[in-house]
Amino acid sequence: MRDNYPRFPGFENVILEDSHVLDILVRPAVLLLKLDVLLLPGHPEYRLPAPGERACFRQATVVFSSIRELHWTGQSVITPAIDASGTTDYGSVDSLTRVDDSYRFLGDWGEINLQSDTPSLSIDPPLPLDPNETP
Repeated sequence: MRDNYPRFPGFENVILEDSHVLDILVRPAVLLLKLDVLLLPGHPEYRLPAPGERACFRQATVVFSSIRELHWTGQSVITPAIDASGTTDYGSVDSLTRVDDSYRFLGDWGEINLQSDTPSLSIDPPLPLDPNETP
């Protein structure tokens, strides 16, 4: 099945496949994924890339709430990467698809299948607009 996450509210103008997973937190009825997410020019939080960056990346949180069922496979092979700045990440997002009220989230960190409400994506924290920049 093709990724259909760009149709989820708040996921417009986001490219998950070029984003990196910084952390995964599972709590009762909630799944939180901290991402370094790639934003496209149409996203309200898009800013011109900083010098030396290839695109606009922002830290964000994806939240799946009201989880009724969750299965996470492939956890035993997770090896975090540490970049030159010392930041740890768990690899990229390969896909996020929805079928009815079920979601399949796949990446270097394994595969998570869950039943929940529609996920939300929020950029943390918002950056002020540079008055010399056009979004």
